Amino acid sequence: ASLKAQLAEAKYNLEQTIVRAPSDGYVTQVLIRPGTYAASLPLRPVMVFIPDQKRQIVAQFRQNSLLRLAPGDDAEVVFNALPGKVFSGKLAAISPAVPGGAYQSTGTLQTLNTAPGSDGVIATIELDEHTDLSALPDGIYAQVAVYSDHFSHVSVMRKVLLRMTSWVHYLYLDH
Repeated sequence: ASLKAQLAEAKYNLEQTIVRAPSDGYVTQVLIRPGTYAASLPLRPVMVFIPDQKRQIVAQFRQNSLLRLAPGDDAEVVFNALPGKVFSGKLAAISPAVPGGAYQSTGTLQTLNTAPGSDGVIATIELDEHTDLSALPDGIYAQVAVYSDHFSHVSVMRKVLLRMTSWVHYLYLDH
């Protein structure tokens, strides 16, 4: 009976150590060692899970632009890692809140010392399919331009500037 109880306890403990992914994807940065205690609460993950999904770019825009941005607007993206290339996409969504509107109870007085320019509007850009994008890691830096109907004749200048920026990425002085 004692061996059956030990076996049942071992099976239970094994079931408690299995981590299941919420969707298709892969795990990176497993931050666990033998003896580390993993728990679902408080939320302290021991690994980073990256879901398989269509690549999206999250961009921050000045609040002045908010009234001119609309889902479906054309967008272009350049990556430092892919100089000379411009990728097209669409503005998919605009976040309904800015970071300054989020508060969390901490037991201390809240402050409003946000740095200028750090409280922009967050928008999601969905890129068109392109083979070069698969080589880029998630979280890589990019520059984004969204073209609205407002002052559309001036967007030609923005397109030229974005392409010039992409060409400048051929020059890097790391060595």
